[in-house]
Amino acid sequence: MYDQILVPTDGSEGSAHVALQAIDLAEQYGAAIHVLYVVDDSVRSILHDIGSQSDSLEQKAETAIERVTKMASVHGVEAVGEVREGDPADEILAYADEIAADAIVAGTHGRSGVERRLIGSVAERLVRHANCPVMTIRLPETDVTVDDADHATALTERALDEASYTAEVTGAERQRSVWVVDAETDDESLTVYLDPVTQRTSIVSHD
Repeated sequence: MYDQILVPTDGSEGSAHVALQAIDLAEQYGAAIHVLYVVDDSVRSILHDIGSQSDSLEQKAETAIERVTKMASVHGVEAVGEVREGDPADEILAYADEIAADAIVAGTHGRSGVERRLIGSVAERLVRHANCPVMTIRLPETDVTVDDADHATALTERALDEASYTAEVTGAERQRSVWVVDAETDDESLTVYLDPVTQRTSIVSHD
C-alpha cells in the first residue's frame, strides 16, 4: 500500500514524534521515507533585509534532515533527504508528485527559529491539495520520544535482541541527554546508552 512516504520537517520542537510516526508506517509496509525541508523564501528575504546571515538556514535544514534520517536508520528504514527553497506548501506538494508519494506525514503546528511561523496552515493546504493521503500529527512541546524508564527498557531489550544478546535489563536511568540502561547476560555486564530523541542505542560490554 505504501512504498514512498514523504515527511516534511522544519526542525520544530516535537518534530521527532512526527518522524517516528512516519518511520513506524514505513516499517509496517517496507516503505522508504523522503525527508523534505523547505527553506521559506520569505524568511530568507527578511534576513536579507535586516542584514542577517541566511547561510544558517541551510545548516538548520541539513541538521533537521540528518536527525530524521538517523532515526530511520536505527529502525532499519531507508531514508533520503532533500532541501528546497520556496513556498513550503507548494514545494511539498510538488515534491510529493515528483516522487509519487503514497502518503505525507506532517506536523500540525510548531515554531521554527527566527520566523516563528505556524506550520498548521501548511498542513491544512496539504490536506486540501495533495494527490495522496495526508496524516497529520499534533506536535508536542518537546523532541523527547523516550520519556520514561519502561519505554527505555523496551527499546533496549529490542536492541539487545537484535544484537544477539540474551540479557536481562536490571535498571534504566535518565542522565541529562541520554538514557543509561544496565543489563546482564550469564557471563558479562552491559551498559546501553539510548538517545531519548533519535532512539539510537550504543551497547558497551564490561566482560
